[in-house]
Amino acid sequence: MSVEDHVFKALAAGADLVALARPIIYGLALGGAQGVTDVVNHLNHELKITMQLAGTKTIADIQHTQLFK
Repeated sequence: MSVEDHVFKALAAGADLVALARPIIYGLALGGAQGVTDVVNHLNHELKITMQLAGTKTIADIQHTQLFK
């Protein structure tokens, strides 16, 4: 299970905010500010793919019923 899958599940369960520390810290440690930017861009891209696979176009479209599909 990937980070973006956990983000999607948290949003579907009703979360208004999802905090991510480990990937951001790894990006910072390995690449400084650019590493953090790269990690955020990668997570954003992967979350968009997860959303497309679930049939959602926006974060607001994510519903708890998608946890059981």
